Amino acid sequence: MTNNPGFEGLNKQCERSITKMSDVDALAHIGQLIDDAFDASFERGAKRALYLLDELSNRELIITDGALVEYFRANAWAALSHIADVRRSWSWEAPERQAELLALSRASNHAGFASLDKVRRCQILTNHANLLNMVGRTIDAVAVWDAALKIIPGFAMARGNRGCGLKGYAGMLIDDRERAILVLHAFDSLRSAMAEDAIHDSADPRAALTYFTGQATELAGAVNIDAARAMQNLDHGDEGRSKTERAYRRWCLEHRLFLCPLNDLGLYLAAAIDDLMLPPLTEGLNDRPDAHLPSPIVGFFSQIKQEYASARFMLFEGLSSTQVHFSDCGVVLTDTLDYPLYSLASERIRTAFRIAYSLLDKVAFLVDRYWNLDKIPERVSFKNVWMVENKARLLPQFEKRDNLPLRGLFWLSKELFDDQLKQTTAADARELHGICNALEHTYLRVSEGWAKPFMINGTNKSGFGIAIGSDELEAKAIRVMQMARSALFYVSFAIGVEERKKQLANPGQLIGSMPLYGLDDKRKRRDPC
Repeated sequence: MTNNPGFEGLNKQCERSITKMSDVDALAHIGQLIDDAFDASFERGAKRALYLLDELSNRELIITDGALVEYFRANAWAALSHIADVRRSWSWEAPERQAELLALSRASNHAGFASLDKVRRCQILTNHANLLNMVGRTIDAVAVWDAALKIIPGFAMARGNRGCGLKGYAGMLIDDRERAILVLHAFDSLRSAMAEDAIHDSADPRAALTYFTGQATELAGAVNIDAARAMQNLDHGDEGRSKTERAYRRWCLEHRLFLCPLNDLGLYLAAAIDDLMLPPLTEGLNDRPDAHLPSPIVGFFSQIKQEYASARFMLFEGLSSTQVHFSDCGVVLTDTLDYPLYSLASERIRTAFRIAYSLLDKVAFLVDRYWNLDKIPERVSFKNVWMVENKARLLPQFEKRDNLPLRGLFWLSKELFDDQLKQTTAADARELHGICNALEHTYLRVSEGWAKPFMINGTNKSGFGIAIGSDELEAKAIRVMQMARSALFYVSFAIGVEERKKQLANPGQLIGSMPLYGLDDKRKRRDPC
């Protein structure tokens, strides 16, 4: 940031035209205006920057400048968020926050992004991750911070903010061991932002480093870091007995598909387990007639987990298959001359996609039941569970609810259904709803991936269904699976937030307990009777 030029100087900056400036000079002027407007909390300056960016984007820019326009646009909206104090607000739908997220998403997925210098790419990804974390999508944010650190492993702001994100993540866990391990990695990430090999993108990083130091000190005071380091043992776990099982577990770890928070730390064998559970639930004795049994929500969550795990394995089988299955032999089909893909392996991928996508609606049903929204069950979906019936307006009970993972779940739904957001996401996350609808109700024509550039032009020219390459479908299926995983974490964490609120609201209340037992794996064998 620069020294504040004063409001008189800022007003003069706002009056400058970029008409006769080169693209480079125009971007430099706008960037300076945004920085100064942020520092001075000068609303007119940030709004003027947005106007100039719109003007600049009408030029025929080189692709790198096109990406920079979106990055600068995000910074201008960040300045407006700062001025409106949006970051401290529990408002779920602040327009400044959505506009900033849109611009960052457009920047990171812009055709010119890969051609930007490494530092700029890390800045874009780090800011994107920071905002995802702020709205409650901590798990998704960790993946984006990690993407930045793949570009520059020592990028200080990604290291430090990742540590802050992991600190919040750890606070939502109910398992003591996993919480301690995440705290340890949060501490290490925060400390690494201050290490000698850290690369700073600011001339004066002292304010950020002071903040990261405070966060690390707080963690060291809450957890015995040395003890956590000695007990983590992340390389120990179930690697599988057969070659296929080992390959499956490795694939799950690589794509962060295990329902275990340790999988978000990296490719560790200790994370090869689906141990995510609901937190302990508190109910009144007369809340339901079958109170002697566990809450139906517990059984429903187990069912969702089983469907997720089964869909995940179907996807692995479909992706790893290299042979013609005997069930495909003798099935007489027509070669439509567009290299169509028909096989059991392909159907496994399609089925995994449909199941994973359907889990999002089931998570929405869980939200409806736990938060007593009283919606018509048949109409509950991941898109509308948040909204007033038949209206594009957030339910009053959600507008400013102080439940970060629940807000994260809402923002995850926006990536799928918001008309603007869904067009700016990465290629593997676009048009997921349309593809699922085609899989379920119309026609998804899948061609061999190599043939796609020659045979496919998006939607069939006849308007008969949707056309897609096999490689695209596979990438999108993995993405849907990751979104379903995130949704399961967020809804579990959100329920945990509400249960802690109940405890704080009734500190002296007498509470009985009902122990819950794990289902033995031997009972998962099908009964042939």
